[in-house]
Formats: sequence, C-alpha cells, structure tokens
Amino acid sequence: MKRHLTTVLLASLALLNLATESVPKIYMCPECGCASDAVVFGKPGNCPSCGMVLVEAKDRHEVEMRAMQPVASLHFPEGKKSVTFPFELIANGIYLPMRVNGKGPFAFELDTGSFNSIVASELAVEMGIQTTGTTTGSGAGSGSFVAGKIKELSFEFPEGVTASTRAGTSVSMAGLWPLIARRMYGDIGHDVIQYCVVQIDYEKKLLTLHDPASYHYNGKAQAIPFTLWGSYDPQIDGEVIVDGETPIPVKFTLDTGAGGTAITTPLVEAHHLREKVGKVLPAFDNGAGGGEAKLVTARLAALRIGPYRINQPLVALTNDTQGSFASKTLGVNLGANILKRFTVIIDYSRKQLILEPNAHLEDSFKADASGLVLKAGADNFRVFTVRALVPDSPATEAGIQPGDRLTAIDGDPLDNYALWQVQELLQKAGTSCQLSVERGDKRFTATLNLRSLL
Repeated sequence: MKRHLTTVLLASLALLNLATESVPKIYMCPECGCASDAVVFGKPGNCPSCGMVLVEAKDRHEVEMRAMQPVASLHFPEGKKSVTFPFELIANGIYLPMRVNGKGPFAFELDTGSFNSIVASELAVEMGIQTTGTTTGSGAGSGSFVAGKIKELSFEFPEGVTASTRAGTSVSMAGLWPLIARRMYGDIGHDVIQYCVVQIDYEKKLLTLHDPASYHYNGKAQAIPFTLWGSYDPQIDGEVIVDGETPIPVKFTLDTGAGGTAITTPLVEAHHLREKVGKVLPAFDNGAGGGEAKLVTARLAALRIGPYRINQPLVALTNDTQGSFASKTLGVNLGANILKRFTVIIDYSRKQLILEPNAHLEDSFKADASGLVLKAGADNFRVFTVRALVPDSPATEAGIQPGDRLTAIDGDPLDNYALWQVQELLQKAGTSCQLSVERGDKRFTATLNLRSLL
C-alpha cells in the first residue's frame, strides 16, 4: 500500500510539475516566401534569411500549416506556358506597368534582390491598402527600416499573368525617385517570381515569363548552378581580379534592382581593396526605406562570372557597417551595369542561371568625366545642385562650387532630363561642354573639358 501511495504521489507531483513548468516559446519568421517560413527558432531575434524580426508562434502546428500553404502563387493565362512583353530600362532598372489589387497600372521594378514584393507606402495610402502590423527590413545604407505588413496583394503583369502574395510589405520608395525623376511604386520580388523562369533580354528590352513545368532551354550558353543567398537571391561563384594580385574567389549575388555592381564592406576590408585599386571617385546609393550608402567607385582589372571575363568594370566599394552591404556572405552584389550585357535567364526551379552574351558584352564602362557629384530636387526631381566635387577635376578647374545649380548643358535645359541621364551626359570624355550655372542671384556659363576620371 505504501509503495502504491508513493507511486501515486510521485505521478501527481510529475503532473504538477508539467502543469506549472513553463513551455518554451518558439518563434518564426513573418511570411516572406523564403524557406525560412517553415523554420522554428528557439529565441527571439531576426530571421537569418530575410532579416525580418521573428514573431512568437502559438505552437509548431502553426508553423507546419504555414509550410503547407504557399505564401504566393502565379498563374499563366489559359492555354499559355510563357508570355513576353516589353519593359522600360531606366537607370539600368527593369520597370513594368503592373496592376495592383485591380487598379493601375503603376510602375514597379523587377527585383531579384528583394525577398518579397513591396508596395510603396505612398501608393498604399493612396489606394487605401491596409497594413497589419509592422516588421523590419534592411537595405543599402541602413541598419533597418520599418515596413508595414500587407495581408493580401494581387498583381497583374502585362499579357495577363496574375499573381498573389501574403508576403507583401509597404515601404517608402520616395528615396529612389530623384534618380529616375519619376515615381515608382514598388518591387516584384522573389515571393512571386520564384514560380516562373524569368528571361530578361536587356538588349531588346523584353521580359519573358515561362512556366517551369514546360520550360526547356535550347540555347548554347552554359547553365551556371546557383544557391540562394538568404533563401531567395541567386548566388554564383566567380572572381574579383585586381592588377598584380592573385584572383579573389567570391560569391556574386544577382540583383536586377541594382543599377551598378557593389563589393560589400567585409570583402573590401579583408582584401584591402581601397588601397589596391588606385584612384576612386565618391558615390552614393539609395535604397528602399530611405537608406543611403556612401560608396566610392573604382575600376578593377576584371571580374570573372561563370565562363565570362568582364574587363575593366566599374564597381562600388562599400564601407557600410549596417544594412545589406555590411553582410559577410553577400559577396559582390551583381547589378545591371554588368547584367545588361547579357540575356539573363533565371530558372528558380532548377537553380540554374544562364547568361547569353549580347552585342554589348565588351563595351567599355564609362566613368564620370566631370568631377560633379549632383543631387536632384524639387517636386519634379529636375533641379540639379552640386553636392560635392572631385578634387583636381574639370569641374574644379572650371570654378564650379558646392551648392551651384546647373540649369543647362550646351544650351539644352536640364529640366528635360533625369539625374541618371545628366550623369551619362557628363561621361563623354574627350569633349567639352558649356554648363549654365546659377549661384545665388548670379548666372554664368562654365566650360568643362571632360576627361575620364577613372
């Protein structure tokens, strides 16, 4: 009897302990369309894949059920396995006319470097799109930014391809508008484009979306296997080549949303690239959420990407200590100044990248030839002010000063141009141009004898 009572007492104590012992909390990533959506984390923090702040889960069943229900979907028109339509190439970005929740079209950028699709908060307010809570993200030049979570988004591409996602977010895009002198209203990211084979013909400015189930590549280019950085961004092997140095093995991370190519801070520091590349020029890069990265532009001997050697490319060397460019694993952010020399085919289902060279593969990379670092202001983003000057450059020799406003080049009013187009006008090394300048209430003309500064 004593033995039986002792057993009952011990069992009761065990039940009491179970009842009073706290159940360990578990956490999960807010839905973003990445593989991390199905991962359970034992403590709070940020998702190691997409960087979003982890949220507490009710139980493991909640995570398992989410994994069974895709966060996004994409559908082709009946009877079609692929569709092709034109895009605008603006400052090397791919812009599409997208309908959002049945309204539009609005200018959206195709961005392989975004883990989810984004609607500009400016458009969300205009359309009355409600957000349900907030999360954080990271981008160029920012440690993090606050994003509103959108419960349901629907998109319609040209030619009738439709998509929906529960991973959408709302972030301010206003910091990106000055470069292109127009309002762009969002990104189409990995959560949506992972469901198709994406073919970008930069030369013809045509985008083709293929159904992966029926897609077969018939070309002659080599298929390059990739892994997914952060569970969303294609990443391939390659090399950075600096004159007089052993080639540096690196990872190239594909980013169609980036106009240029950037080498992240850990790589720059580990290989002392600032000291080895020679002359550099100041530059700035803006990201979603209002972040600004302070960079320098340099010319390398070459980059090796798959089977291709890209000679004398211009790249940005970053020094960010926060944000995506501070990542130890991102490597080289491969942007469209290089990608546009190819037809780019991204096959997410087979994890392979195909680069077909076009007629521009061996075009030279033109550097600034003026020494002017400009910013665009006013409501139309077409008022150009001198932000900074490169020492001993055509601009300083012509007497230009920070704060001067440029109004025309060779008599052509600059209110006809976006900032990126003005920058291209100032790359014509070996020529001269007449700048119309305003300084306070004074107006004068300055002659710039343009020469390549890199």
